[in-house]
Amino acid sequence: MRASVGEMQEHGGAGHLGASVRVFFREFLTDTGAQRATRQRIRTAAGVKFLVAAPILVPAGLALSTFAERAPHPVHARFVVAAWLAMLAVSIVANGALLAVTRGGGRDTSIIARALTYVTLTAELASNQLAMHATGTLVSPSALYIVMFVALYRIFLDFRFGLFAAVLGSCLYCGVGTLELTGVIRPHPLFSPSSPHLFYAEPAAAATVMANMAAGIFLVFFASNYAVNQTAKLHRYLTESVLRRYLPPSLVERAAHGELRMDAEPERRVVTVMFTDLVGFTSLSERLGAEAVGRLLNRYLSTAADVAHAHGATVDKFVGDAVMIVFGAPDALDPAEQARRCVALARDLQATLPSVGDGVRLVARAGINTGEAVVGNFGSLARSDYTVIGPAVNIAARLETASEPGRILIGESTAKLLDGAVPLEAAGELRLKGVAAPVRAFYVK
Repeated sequence: MRASVGEMQEHGGAGHLGASVRVFFREFLTDTGAQRATRQRIRTAAGVKFLVAAPILVPAGLALSTFAERAPHPVHARFVVAAWLAMLAVSIVANGALLAVTRGGGRDTSIIARALTYVTLTAELASNQLAMHATGTLVSPSALYIVMFVALYRIFLDFRFGLFAAVLGSCLYCGVGTLELTGVIRPHPLFSPSSPHLFYAEPAAAATVMANMAAGIFLVFFASNYAVNQTAKLHRYLTESVLRRYLPPSLVERAAHGELRMDAEPERRVVTVMFTDLVGFTSLSERLGAEAVGRLLNRYLSTAADVAHAHGATVDKFVGDAVMIVFGAPDALDPAEQARRCVALARDLQATLPSVGDGVRLVARAGINTGEAVVGNFGSLARSDYTVIGPAVNIAARLETASEPGRILIGESTAKLLDGAVPLEAAGELRLKGVAAPVRAFYVK
């Protein structure tokens, strides 16, 4: 019997719900591709701990040393304080070594830097555990620091560091707590209360406290992990699905690592600009119809962007069937190299037109010009565009309009930069709309 429409919809809804649940648990429990801690992030974390934590913890260690001398069990207390100070010293030295190892900056994380970070984390958790033991692990408020370490290492560094902190922190807490509870080691050696705390008098209560603490540690880790994964998903969408449409892969990579500034003040820069469009696009639209010409236009613009990115160019904008492509912004590039790459791009783009047309004959023309322009974001806080403006851009647009179908017309400044690397044919001095003086132009053969 054929399933009813309602049953099919219900089955489809259940399948979608099941997929959503699987995605949630994957992002909650695993690392879904968020970046590993970079050298700069490790260096920043080490610097903060070295400069902020050390001045606070060293006086605390000296104060504990004073308490140890007056403790009911001074030998045990002095041992605990000495071990605490040793772990603190290891942490401070390791953080200092991290600052030295990561001095060069960069995005890659060396094996040494990661190893030192694990050493630092271990020393931090061990010193915190010793401080908890000094006053009683099961009743010490310092247990909250374990949760803090887990969240900070997962959020500010990466999944492996956070998971290591969660596993080690919970093992230390539960392990030392069990040893105290069973009398293997003396609890709270700095103090000797007249009667034991409830947690030490009732094993069931102590077991509940340790289980809840371990569960809380991992809950904080996985909640932090989910938040980081959600942020990483949004970051990947913005870089891969948005920026990749407009920037070459090298700049997308820099943007993904936070190294590309798109909010800088506009600046003067020598750039090479190319405008290209399809000849007879209006009549082609009337002949093919809206849907067919829409598909064709998308294929053409997608190909233009791919070819531009392959040559290291930036797609500035699409205007109908016209494409504006820029070399030298946002990444600076030698003007001669700009000119060579731009001409090569124009040639490659025109060579791809037969395959893009898919039976429809496409003809494009292009105009290229090099000159000084202003580069940056223009607009408002609500809406702005990263673009290039100036006379050099206007001349490139007018050269494209003046070019013959199927040909590439370049300005004199671009021709000089090519310095004979590309055969040219003089097009004479052209009177271009909006340009006061005649412009010498050349066709690329």
